[in-house]
Amino acid sequence: MHKIIRKLLGKLNIAIASVLAVLMAGGFGGAAYVLASSTSSFTQTINPGTLAVDIVDGSYASVSSPTMSMNAVTFSFSYQTSTGTFGTASEQLYISNPDAADNGWVVAIAASSTTAYWDSAGTDFDFNDPTASAGDGADADSLGGQMTIDPSGATLAVGQCASCTTGNVTLGSSASYSEDAVDSITIATGAAASDDIGDWTIQGISISQTIPAEQPAASDYSLDQILTITTS
Repeated sequence: MHKIIRKLLGKLNIAIASVLAVLMAGGFGGAAYVLASSTSSFTQTINPGTLAVDIVDGSYASVSSPTMSMNAVTFSFSYQTSTGTFGTASEQLYISNPDAADNGWVVAIAASSTTAYWDSAGTDFDFNDPTASAGDGADADSLGGQMTIDPSGATLAVGQCASCTTGNVTLGSSASYSEDAVDSITIATGAAASDDIGDWTIQGISISQTIPAEQPAASDYSLDQILTITTS
């Protein structure tokens, strides 16, 4: 009797071992058997970018040291006006809204300080004093001179965004700096209805500057202007 039981158990062990071997080999008939889900849920987050304004070249690379040269003038015994253009094909204004300002934005320009001036090694003149534009400049103070910025006739275009438009983006109107009265001038405004994801370029902003009478000749007059962009 004991011999018969041992034989039956031996056969049973062989059967169990065969089943385990089949399971370990991948199952019956090519079917796969797993103990947990074979699907992994991948996740991805895309955050909004940063609202920005910059000066870029034609390939949208930032210009490291952008400059804008006013047209040269000749020394004069009376006040005069020089002109220039801000924003060219190689140094264009670039506005980028990568889903960062859904309620709109404003680009403005201002000098580094309201007390800044056209600085030269030997002499200076102002950018925000309207007295230099009156008559022959006889009433101008020692640092007379006033700058006017007119974006209204500039060229506004879509940048790199293939599906964007210039709809609801408007250029600012002509304005002149006046210390403590007009210290910042609006270049462009994106309304709340403008593209929440978009980029734009601006070229051809007109600049004019009155120069006081008898302003000394020099080739190194310079004045820093800073672009800013804020959400509406």
